[in-house]
Amino acid sequence: MGLPRFLVDRLDPQGSLQLGESESHHGARVLRLGIGDPCIVFDGCGYEARGQIESVDKKSLHVSYQSRIFAPRDHDGRLEFAIAMPKGDRQRNVIEKLIELGVDRLTPIDTERSVSKFDSSAIERLKRYGIEACKQSQRNRLMQIDPCCDWQDWLHGVQTNSQCEGWILHPVRSSEGMVQEGLKESLPFNDPAKFISERTSGASEIQSQRIVFAIGPEGGFTRAEVQHSLEVGLRLLDLGERILRVETAVSVAAVLGSQRLFLDR
Repeated sequence: MGLPRFLVDRLDPQGSLQLGESESHHGARVLRLGIGDPCIVFDGCGYEARGQIESVDKKSLHVSYQSRIFAPRDHDGRLEFAIAMPKGDRQRNVIEKLIELGVDRLTPIDTERSVSKFDSSAIERLKRYGIEACKQSQRNRLMQIDPCCDWQDWLHGVQTNSQCEGWILHPVRSSEGMVQEGLKESLPFNDPAKFISERTSGASEIQSQRIVFAIGPEGGFTRAEVQHSLEVGLRLLDLGERILRVETAVSVAAVLGSQRLFLDR
């Protein structure tokens, strides 16, 4: 079992610090840590340090450490998702998969068939899930979670970003009547070697590119939404003849994107 991990606002090269109220409560009351116990502190920006408990009182816990290291354990801002998020506890599952697989950014999107609406409090809930997942997975840089964005507005942002390689995930073969020319040229997700080795630009340009995946709601993207995404330059990753839950599609795409970025380094 790994050492307990605590999120802090800032990590200097060395020193001591006081944990925030919630982190102190968790360390002192839940984990029952005492003076001298080892722990890890991380700042959410990529730095971590191994320290030990220096003092404990009712509402605060102090940690001292000798040095920090930079170990973000993500994809350095190059792997992103736009997702029409599912309902309830499944949102936590989606966040956990994204964090564990090193995704750098999530934009919740509002599509025609979206089942969840996201106000500021809902976004804050997702961020709390993200912090918990970072602790569990030993990731040191928090995933960026944007405010909810309308699908058309999000597409416009992708269209105007020349460094963004966009993919829309959709089950082409299970979609009635969707035989437009763009769909015929879809790339099957069950041929990972083809996706990983795919090249859309010169090698010198790929180094700075971001890969972005768009995943629709439980009912899927509408025909018009898929067509518009193709018109603005996204490519289609065919999810096959079976309908996947959002969590499954996230996992498949994140692994493919990770392998692609690793190959392009």
